Amino acid sequence: MKQVCRWVRRRTFLAMVAVMVVSAGCATVTPPETAEFPEAEEVKVVLQPGDSLQVRFAYWPELDTEQSIRPDGKIALQLVGEVVAGGQTPEELRAELLSQYADKLIDPEITVVVQSLAGQRVYVGGEVQRPGLVVMQGRLTVLEAIMQSGGFKKESAKLSTVVVIRRRDDKQYARSLNLRAALKEPASEPFYLEPFDVVYVPRTNIDRVDQFVEKYINQIIPRSVYATFSYSQLDDVNPVDTGGRTSPVQLVLP
Repeated sequence: MKQVCRWVRRRTFLAMVAVMVVSAGCATVTPPETAEFPEAEEVKVVLQPGDSLQVRFAYWPELDTEQSIRPDGKIALQLVGEVVAGGQTPEELRAELLSQYADKLIDPEITVVVQSLAGQRVYVGGEVQRPGLVVMQGRLTVLEAIMQSGGFKKESAKLSTVVVIRRRDDKQYARSLNLRAALKEPASEPFYLEPFDVVYVPRTNIDRVDQFVEKYINQIIPRSVYATFSYSQLDDVNPVDTGGRTSPVQLVLP
């Protein structure tokens, strides 16, 4: 009778664990997609605080300077003093300098060279090798930004639900992308980013179930009796990671 009771308790425990693991596998942490996602605008270089630039004078090299735009948006130049550079394109700044130096130099010839752009960047996080900032050099796609972050973590990245978050006019928009399809079809339409976009690569449900079992099952159950429990894919997981097979999970039973 005692052995029967122990057998019943173990079967009940296995059923409870199965429900818990399946529930964890079905969970999702990606934000809902917004109805109207604004398209990326054409890249236009607008100088901002923190940008580094060179101002060169063709016939007066002693006036050449290299500066970073201050937090107030200004730079300081010889003969004319402080000039507002923030909020202008390099061409607009050049025209402003030509105007200000017109009565200081004879036929001034000035060139504005942008060294680096502090504001032309996006943020990449989640299941990539090197999460963080990615500097934009011209137009940049989601896939290119992820590759510059070291690429996907192949064991855990969910390629079918990559999220892009974009702010426009004090509103935040979210868009979900299936990059698995883009990798299979290189000729597919690219998705372009704009400055300050956030790219997030979520984890696969398989990865979350593994973490759940290790944290909440194996670490808290006495290691006295061993059994094998299997779970199968319930959501869209990269077939390269699972091969379409069930994955065994070792559980420790009391």
